[in-house]
Amino acid sequence: MGVFLAVLAFVVGLYGMLMVAMAWLAARMPSTPPPLNGPLPRVAVLVAARDEEDRLPRCIDALLAQDYPADLLDLYIADDHSTDGTASVIRQVQQRAEHVVVVLGDEDLDETPEHPRLHYVRVPDAAGHLRGKANAIHAAIEACDHDLLLVTDADCAPPPGWVRAHVAYLQDEAVGMVCGHTVVEHDTPLEALQALDWSYLLASASVLVEAGRPVTAMGNNMAFRRAAYEAVGGYPALPFSVTEDYVLFKTVADRSGFRVRFPLDPALHNATLPLTRLGDVYQQRRRWARGGMRAPLWVHGIYAIGHLAHLLPLVALVLAPWAGLAAIGVKAGADFALLYTSLRPSGRLGLLRAFPLFEAYLFVYMVTLPAVLAFFPRINWKDRKL
Repeated sequence: MGVFLAVLAFVVGLYGMLMVAMAWLAARMPSTPPPLNGPLPRVAVLVAARDEEDRLPRCIDALLAQDYPADLLDLYIADDHSTDGTASVIRQVQQRAEHVVVVLGDEDLDETPEHPRLHYVRVPDAAGHLRGKANAIHAAIEACDHDLLLVTDADCAPPPGWVRAHVAYLQDEAVGMVCGHTVVEHDTPLEALQALDWSYLLASASVLVEAGRPVTAMGNNMAFRRAAYEAVGGYPALPFSVTEDYVLFKTVADRSGFRVRFPLDPALHNATLPLTRLGDVYQQRRRWARGGMRAPLWVHGIYAIGHLAHLLPLVALVLAPWAGLAAIGVKAGADFALLYTSLRPSGRLGLLRAFPLFEAYLFVYMVTLPAVLAFFPRINWKDRKL
C-alpha cells in the first residue's frame, strides 16, 4: 500500500504541477493581436463541406459578414461528394440579390463587390492517401491563387473580426501558420461540458506551442501562408491522418522554415456548434486521440501522466478512500486553474459552473480512451471508415 500511495502522490503531484505551470504561462501570454500595418493582403477562406446542407448557410453568412474589404476576400466551399443539398445551398446564396457572388470559373467582376465572392469547388475522387478533409482542402487550395489561406468548418460561424485578426499575426513574415481557439456554443449542460473540454485541451496546446513545443492545431480555425504549405509539399506529400490539421501543423512547424503560432487571443476565436449526443462527443475525442498517436515521444509521456493521474485516484477510492479524495481534489484544482486563466480573457468564466460535470466526463474519457483505441482502432467519420 505504501508503494501505491507514493506512486499516486508522485503522478498526481506531477500532473498538478504541469497544469499549474501551464496556467501560470497562460496568464502571461498576450491576449490582443498586433496592430495591422500597411495595405491589407488578399485572403481566401477555405471550407470543406460534406453533407452540410443544414449548417453551411450559417457559416457562409458569417463569412460574408467579415470586417474585411470584400474585394480582398474570397470564399471557397469545397463540396466533398455531398449527397444532400449542399450544392444547392451555394446556388441559393448566389441568387440573393443583396450579395455579389461569383462561381469558380466565372469572369471577375468589373466593379468592387459589396460582399466577399463565393466560389464553388467540386472535390475530385480520393487518390491514394489523399482523401477525406485533406483532399477537400487541397482541392480548394489548388482552385485559388491567394498567398494567405484561412480554414474553417461548415459548422463554424467566425465573428466579424476573425479574418483581420489572423492577418495581423501573419504580418510577421517569419510566421507560416496561426491557429486560434474554437469556442463551443452552449445552452445545455452537455454543451457547456464540451465548451470546457475544448478550452482545457486548447489552452494546453496554446501554452506548449507558444513555448516552442508545437503539439497540435485546430483545423477549423487556422491560417497559413501558401509558401509554408508548398514548402512541405502540401497534403499530397503528407501521410493520411484522421486529424489532417495536426499533420499539416506539425510538418509546417518542423520542416517549413516558418514559425507557428497558437496565441491565447480572443480576437482569434471561432464559434462552433456543439454535438447533441454524449456518445458523439466521446467519439470525437476518440478520433482526436487516434490522430494524436503520431505525436513525438515526449507528448506520449504527457499522455501517460494524464491517464495515470485520472486512473490512480479512482483505484485509490477503493484501496484508500481519503487518499483518493485528496488526489481528486489536487487534480481538479489544477484543472480549474488552467481553465480559469484560459477563460478569463474572453469573459467566459461563467462556464465554470459546469466544472464538476466536466471533471466527471474528463475522468471517464481519460481512463477509458487508451483501451478503446487499442481494441477499436478504426474510426467512422462522415460515413467513411478511416
